[in-house]
Amino acid sequence: MKREKLGERIKRVRQERRLGLRETATKLNISATYLSRIETCQEASPPAEKVIRGLAELLQDDFDELMQLAGRVPQDVENVIKGDPRMPEFLRTARDANVSGEDLLEMLRTKRKGQP
Repeated sequence: MKREKLGERIKRVRQERRLGLRETATKLNISATYLSRIETCQEASPPAEKVIRGLAELLQDDFDELMQLAGRVPQDVENVIKGDPRMPEFLRTARDANVSGEDLLEMLRTKRKGQP
């Protein structure tokens, strides 16, 4: 199955919510032309985190999934990575061990439950 692109996802969800292009753009304080270019994957660079967050809230869609489709890392996650010099090594080790994100979350949840 073909992976959905950010613009395709936004357009599909916007239409499912029965929101017009201009109406959506106005609520996000962006131009309808810009939103159209995002939806048709004609925009050269992915939208800013602020725009993606606004879209996620307005469309009641998952912010992290939209960021992933945009190829962006949320600022709070970037700050965690930059704030601890061991984080890049941790992520590379997890990648090299073929540990999925879901597996990592499960390990952390299990560890958290075991703590007082």
